[in-house]
Amino acid sequence: MNPFNKKLAQAKNRQKRVYLIAGGTLLAVLLLMTVLFVVLRGTRIEINPRDAKEDAVYKVDQGIGFFLGDTIYSFAGNLVVSVFSPGFKAARVLIDSADLGKVFPLALSELPGHLVVKVSGDDILAAETSWRINNRVMGPSDTLDIELDAGRYTLIIDNPFFRLKQVALEIARGEQTALQELLPAVNGLLSIDSTPMGAAVFLDNEKAGQTPLQLERNGGHHEVRLVLTNYAETLEQLSITRGSPRVSRNYQLAFKKGRVRLNLVPKGGTLLVNGVQRSAPLVLDATLKHRLTYMKPGFYPETRTIRLAAGQEKQIFFQLKPEMGRVEIISHPQATVLIDNKDFGTSPIRTDLLAVPHEITIKKPGYRSVVRRVKPKGGRVQKVSVSLLTEYQARLRQAPREFTNSAGIKFKLFVVSDVLTMGAPRSQKGQRANEFEKKIRLTKPFYASIFEITNRQFAAFDSKKAIGPANIPVTSVSWQAAAVFCNWLSEKEKISPFYRTKKGKVTGFDHTAEGYRLLSEGEWEWLARKSGKTEQTLFTWGDARVIPPKTANVADESARGQVKFFVPNYKDGYSGAAPVGSFAKEPSGLFDMAGNVSEWVHDVYFILPPKGKKIADNPLGEQRGVAHVVKGANWRSGTITTLRPAFKEGLTAGRDDLGFRIGRYLYGGKNE
Repeated sequence: MNPFNKKLAQAKNRQKRVYLIAGGTLLAVLLLMTVLFVVLRGTRIEINPRDAKEDAVYKVDQGIGFFLGDTIYSFAGNLVVSVFSPGFKAARVLIDSADLGKVFPLALSELPGHLVVKVSGDDILAAETSWRINNRVMGPSDTLDIELDAGRYTLIIDNPFFRLKQVALEIARGEQTALQELLPAVNGLLSIDSTPMGAAVFLDNEKAGQTPLQLERNGGHHEVRLVLTNYAETLEQLSITRGSPRVSRNYQLAFKKGRVRLNLVPKGGTLLVNGVQRSAPLVLDATLKHRLTYMKPGFYPETRTIRLAAGQEKQIFFQLKPEMGRVEIISHPQATVLIDNKDFGTSPIRTDLLAVPHEITIKKPGYRSVVRRVKPKGGRVQKVSVSLLTEYQARLRQAPREFTNSAGIKFKLFVVSDVLTMGAPRSQKGQRANEFEKKIRLTKPFYASIFEITNRQFAAFDSKKAIGPANIPVTSVSWQAAAVFCNWLSEKEKISPFYRTKKGKVTGFDHTAEGYRLLSEGEWEWLARKSGKTEQTLFTWGDARVIPPKTANVADESARGQVKFFVPNYKDGYSGAAPVGSFAKEPSGLFDMAGNVSEWVHDVYFILPPKGKKIADNPLGEQRGVAHVVKGANWRSGTITTLRPAFKEGLTAGRDDLGFRIGRYLYGGKNE
């Protein structure tokens, strides 16, 4: 075999091998596919609506499987599949093992159509457009931008400045429909007139003629301006609409304003124009009369009548004349006179003042200042006459006759100018050696507590000492504690304390202070023996040695066997201390000075007889001492000696039958 034939034979053999390999591979693939189709299960996806199925595209998002047409093949379920079709919303579903080999229904939703409609023309007018689609109202807006389901619609375009327009629409799914609409015009008529006639008419800034005038215009906003010599311009915006195509105006033109510039002396007054308050500068109607009045308190008003030409500017000067009135000020005694805080010298004063309110103060050391307010009048004389009161006189006139203080203690004022003989003569039955007779004069008004101080009142100061029923007099209190209680009350009410103290102990007193204090011995005895009576008496109730019924809480028949002495045939109803005010009011207007509990008084106790026979004025005794005076009977008292107001003791400590009442001076200085 020649070499050529040998090569040809080799080529044929290679071709046969290629055919055999290709055929074997194809046979294997066909065999494999046959086996897969036997083993795999196909699931057909049934798409609705029908027109969505025609162009549907399928995709496996998760899992192992493949699509042949609308059928997916897979060994197992749990496949996530997406389906797409033009004009429809994409769907993504899960196919689990239970769905394999079956028909899987899937409904696709149509995509909406997009409608955009814009009105052509003036943007301001277009912005008032309303839109109606199948009874659905939208706007106002110059553009309609909305999504609609596919279908046919009727669109009504409603703008008040144009005629209605109706448009038929065909909306396709998933597509945009864009329209530009020109609305049909509304033909309108403007009728412009004025009084007076002949005014130039400018319409939308273009001269259109003179009044009276009629103009045809389309719907919309139109600016009308009227101009006439010597008259103020008139400007108005008119609207021609579908509902009001005809608009009429008859303008009453007003003269141009005039301007008034004012020079006002003095400044700060009130300006009236035709009776109405105004402020400068003034803009007034021309050609008319105007009445201008300028006024200020203390000056005579001025009035001007003016008439301005159109556009005229005029200056007017007001200079008011001061209105002066004479004031004569007299005081007794003579005193310093201040007018509006300016010193005018010593009364009597005669001066001319502006006719405005003035404050006049008349003052003198030691006297209560007096303030008067006057308003002078032009050409007249006003007289101010004042009698000054000393501080004492002023306080006495203003002082309440009774009052209750912050601690609930009731007080009565005693305005006294009287002489009292304290103590008792040696011949008086029951008299004791320490009851020295001495004359005193009381001249300083003072307050005295109507009742003895109670447990309730003292407890606010010291609750440990106030034990027992609230309305029973506090007892077993030392003189020191009673005096400090008085200072506590004074400080509470911000008045000068009467007692001087050091480290809580009383070291003396200030006789000029107006703070609370214990009653002086002289005050106490005057209240018990002479206050409210024509003559000084032996006992609080009088001179009779028999105690009238229900007069006082003393040692009565119920005390028989408990005390050494008692008052026979007298019953007061109490074996110990009684609530304050349980017995009749005494002639002084106070209660319980004749009994209940004895009372600390202010004075230091001395047993030395007084020196000389000089009458002592408002005596308060020594500044300090060991013992202090106790006055008055108590529920243990049963003898003539102890029942007399002249009776007194000197003690250094409290007792269970000893309490106190308090007082204070109305005025700590001299009675002048």
